[in-house]
Amino acid sequence: MPTTDLASGDSRARPAWVRRAFESDSVEPDLDRVRRVGARFLGLGFIGYPVVSAASILASASLTDAWWPPLSILLSVGPGILLIAATFRPGTAWLTPLALTSWVGYVLGLVLWFVAWNGTTLADPGDSAQWMVAFCGMPSMVLMLVRPRLAVVALIASSTLAHLSQQLGRFGEVTSDAPMEVMWSLMFTGVFLAVVLVATRTGRELDETREETYRTAANVAAASAREVEKERFDAIVHDRVIASLLAVRPGRPDDRLATQAASALEELARVPGSDGPDAATDVEVIRRIRSAAADVSERFDVEVVVGETGGDADGHDVGSGTATYPAEALDAVVEAMSEALRNVVRHAGDDAECAVIVRFAPDSLSMAVVDNGVGFDPETVAVGRLGIAVSIRGRLARLPGGHARVQSRPGRGTTVQILWERP
Repeated sequence: MPTTDLASGDSRARPAWVRRAFESDSVEPDLDRVRRVGARFLGLGFIGYPVVSAASILASASLTDAWWPPLSILLSVGPGILLIAATFRPGTAWLTPLALTSWVGYVLGLVLWFVAWNGTTLADPGDSAQWMVAFCGMPSMVLMLVRPRLAVVALIASSTLAHLSQQLGRFGEVTSDAPMEVMWSLMFTGVFLAVVLVATRTGRELDETREETYRTAANVAAASAREVEKERFDAIVHDRVIASLLAVRPGRPDDRLATQAASALEELARVPGSDGPDAATDVEVIRRIRSAAADVSERFDVEVVVGETGGDADGHDVGSGTATYPAEALDAVVEAMSEALRNVVRHAGDDAECAVIVRFAPDSLSMAVVDNGVGFDPETVAVGRLGIAVSIRGRLARLPGGHARVQSRPGRGTTVQILWERP
């Protein structure tokens, strides 16, 4: 079943296998995409250059010992294969070591040329004595994807070594043309390095823009939620409190009026304010969840189960009204659940059934919003659709100990798992 990333506000406390299995492998998806495509393209270059340089390799083979040509080919093709293979792995943490490997392999091939050179020169100095000079900027382009400054240093070193070996193989000595050849190589390859640098910076800017969009959307959603809560408070005061006060008559109190007043007070107590409680009991949590679900639609079923231990760290029974949960965690969990339920109303279909399963444990509060609606493919959700990204995963990601996961398949319904664990 397709699964989106698990968002966590405090991944340091989570086992490594949990992070690998559930958490997003990068907070910069566009930059990673640029790096991945660039590494794949450059890997093909490392493999392709020996093929197109076959004539040059054969022509210059007489200048070196027999072991150098196949070794130089291996030092080119090997990193290329590794680069291409690694692009099919998650993340891009592998790119820096492989970029360094490709550059070290290239420099090693150049250095070994001086060892393998037998002192002879080409009959025609116009030919190429060192086939590796043709792609002296390739390792630097790979480094430019991750380490721009090091890429410049690598280009200078690679170009210098490559053209020195080229000079020795052609003329038997380093001529006055060597500095110009090195300079021309630097200028020519520098254009391609600049293109790579611009591409990576563009990817990073796209990621920063997306993150800023998420933050703005979250702030707007928070302001909207406060306005909705204020309107709800005003409605409770008008419809419940004032109505109860106006119903008071001289004489013996009416039991129904007492029940109505108690209900109004409970409703007021659950409305968070600027000076609201820092924690909520499990009874209040249950009431808040049921009320929030009913606010979206009366047709949603809410089922509450208790964890295996049935108590919190202080020995209180969960469900007794003595176990407490942070108000911040309750707000985030309830709001995420409400967004999931609103998505059911909007997208699951008129005939879809939905249930909310809430589970209490000593140090955690979790729920699953399950529907049998039309479902969808999470991989095809457009980047601009912020409901799941901001209101569910993003909200839980900002909460210490919060996690969210969405599972769905076209025609098979949707399950939204929401979890808060005490840090």
